[in-house]
Amino acid sequence: MLDALGAAGWTAGRKISITEWARQLTGAGFELNDVAIAVWAEFGELMIESSSSRVPGSRLHMDPVDACIDAAEEASTLRRRYGENFSPLGMWSSQFLAYVSASGRVVAVGPNCLWWLGPTFMEALAYVVDGDGGGSRAEQADWLDNCLPGR
Repeated sequence: MLDALGAAGWTAGRKISITEWARQLTGAGFELNDVAIAVWAEFGELMIESSSSRVPGSRLHMDPVDACIDAAEEASTLRRRYGENFSPLGMWSSQFLAYVSASGRVVAVGPNCLWWLGPTFMEALAYVVDGDGGGSRAEQADWLDNCLPGR
């Protein structure tokens, strides 16, 4: 995983300014959590690609504004469904909006499907980079269609 992070531009102690992201996302109606803010500061703006041995390939683009600025209602739906605050992370595999909960769980939402990427951000990164040996982390999520027009 360290190779993939290094290739994406991450270094130990990396910190970026996330003030503008926080301003834009709260203005769009998101309730931000401390886990997301810490993850943005260290991993924000990175495009983390999977290892060449992961099939199918995967990636996580860490830009919560670009991916999720218009998805505050989706985050609210996740909160109602799972009982905790979900803040945006970015885009997983070019098609799924990724969120992190206040407890650290990472999910990605797509049409009729919710992917549990990991119970912590670091475990989700390991899944993005290396996969999990063929196990499915998808959950049928028809409830999203009823709550979120256009998803």
